[in-house]
Amino acid sequence: MSATRKRLGRPKDNWERGFAALKKFKARKGHCRVPEENSKLERWVRDQRFRADALSPKRKKRLNAIGFIWDPHEHAWEKGFAALTKFKAREGHCLVPRFHMLGGYKLGQWVAEQRHREDTVSPKHKKRLNSIGFIWDPHEHAWEKGFA
Repeated sequence: MSATRKRLGRPKDNWERGFAALKKFKARKGHCRVPEENSKLERWVRDQRFRADALSPKRKKRLNAIGFIWDPHEHAWEKGFAALTKFKAREGHCLVPRFHMLGGYKLGQWVAEQRHREDTVSPKHKKRLNSIGFIWDPHEHAWEKGFA
C-alpha cells in the first residue's frame, strides 16, 4: 500500500468517519445543519449533497434516517412557509409585521424576503404562497382595501 493511500484511508472508511461525525454532531445539536465553521464536516456534508445521485441507496437511507438535509435552501423555505401557515391559522391573514417572531423564528424577515424576491421566487413556491392568500404588496393591498 502506498504512503498516500495509507494516509488518506479507504474511501469507505472516510465515508463512515464522516457519517459518524455527522451522527455525533446531530446528537449534540439536534439537527444535521452543519455550519461552515465546522469546515471538515461541512465539506463532507456538501460532498454528500453534490454526489447524491452517485450515493448507494444504503447510504442515502442511512443519511435520511438521521434527518439529513439534501437541499438546505428548500428546507429553509419550507420552515418559513410552515411558520407562515401557522401565523395565518392564528391571525386569519398573511400580513406579517416586518419584525414579527414566531417561536423564535424571524417570520417577518422571511415574509419580507419573499416579497423582495417576488420576481425570482420559483413558480412552485409562488403558487403555494398565493394559495394561502399571501399579500405581495401590503401597501397596494391597504390602498385597495381603503379605496373599496
